[in-house]
Amino acid sequence: MPLPICYLNGDYLPLAEARVSPLDRAFLFGDAVYEVLPVYASRPFRVREHLDRLNRSLASIRMSAPLSHADWAQLCQELIARNSARDAYLYLQVTRGAEFGRNHAWPEDLKPTLFAYVTALEPVSPSFLEQGVSAVTAADTRWARRDIKSTALLANILLKKLSADAGAFETIMLEN
Repeated sequence: MPLPICYLNGDYLPLAEARVSPLDRAFLFGDAVYEVLPVYASRPFRVREHLDRLNRSLASIRMSAPLSHADWAQLCQELIARNSARDAYLYLQVTRGAEFGRNHAWPEDLKPTLFAYVTALEPVSPSFLEQGVSAVTAADTRWARRDIKSTALLANILLKKLSADAGAFETIMLEN
C-alpha cells in the first residue's frame, strides 16, 4: 500500500494531490524510466547500484541525469523520513517531460518530470518460503531493450495477468 507523502518536481506533497500533465510523454508514449529500491530498517538498499542503473537507463534513452547521486540519495532519505518508512519499496521515475502536442521526435528543451513515492514492503508469506508458489510459462514477449527500465510495461502486465487468470502466482518467461 502506498504511503501518504510523495515527491513531484521538487515538492513533497500528499500522494492523493499529485498531478502530472496528460501531455507528459510518459503518459502519451511510455517515454520514461524508473528504478525501485528496497528499503530495510529505513535505509535504502544498494543506493549507488540502483542509481547507476537509473543513469544507464536515462543515457540509453538519450536523457541526462536530472539529479546527482547525492541529490537522489537525499531525496530518498527525505521521502523515507516523511513517511516514517521502515521496510518499504521506494519508486523513482523520470519522464522526458511534457510539451504542447504529440511529437514522436521530442524537442531538446523539455523539462523532465521527477516523481517518487514509497510503498510498504509486505513480508514474504512463510508458506511461500516452505512450499513455493505456482507458476505458468509463456514466451517472453517483452521488448528487445530490457536493459532499459522503461515504464512501458504492457507486456509484463499481460504476462502477470496470464498467471493470475490461471490461478498461479507468477509467469516464467521463456526465450529460445
